[in-house]
Amino acid sequence: MRIVLVGAAAFWLVVAAQADVEVTEIWPGGIAGAETTSDWFELTNYGAADVAVSGWYYDDNSNDPTSSDPIEGLTSIAAGESVILLASWEDDYAIVADAIASFEASWDVANALDNVQIGWVAGGGGLGGGGDAVHVYDGNTAGANTIATQTYIGPTAPASFVTAPDGTWNNELAQVGLWGAYASALPASDAPGIGPAIGSPGRVPEPASLALLSLGAVAALRRR
Repeated sequence: MRIVLVGAAAFWLVVAAQADVEVTEIWPGGIAGAETTSDWFELTNYGAADVAVSGWYYDDNSNDPTSSDPIEGLTSIAAGESVILLASWEDDYAIVADAIASFEASWDVANALDNVQIGWVAGGGGLGGGGDAVHVYDGNTAGANTIATQTYIGPTAPASFVTAPDGTWNNELAQVGLWGAYASALPASDAPGIGPAIGSPGRVPEPASLALLSLGAVAALRRR
């Protein structure tokens, strides 16, 4: 029995060590006025090993890797880490550094973005307020594999679409105080009556902790 348990745990460890990247948050904008930050989305590595980002591409609901655009500014995503990707930043900013600075001015509340990697899509289209999708591929050819994908349905509000801590996607908008979401430092746009944006960019979800606990369980079995 001990051999069976150790074997099963070892099998789980191999599976968990593989990359398991998901889209865990989407800020599509689509609100009145000039918005404070570019459209953005969050990727989270639920696996137990780092994953290289080199050669990844993004597309929206057309879901066509041959028309996708390159993801830049990141080299890898650590196990349990969440990273941010800015999309359509070129609509409002001449250089990506200004787009990143605007994002940070809005979302870095009480050092919330400490150690959060911020990358970007080069030439990528924006996300529609009435509903859209995020698709991430490992290349831009017809045979490219889909690394992560998520769809949301509007109408939108000054809030991002978020996953539950267990990774479940229910097309839910972020709420202050729920699952780590908070209000941005700046209004979501310059339109009259628009309040702060609501989101949780860069949060690390609970499954990362669960993976570490499982690794400990494997070590305990080996000691027995």
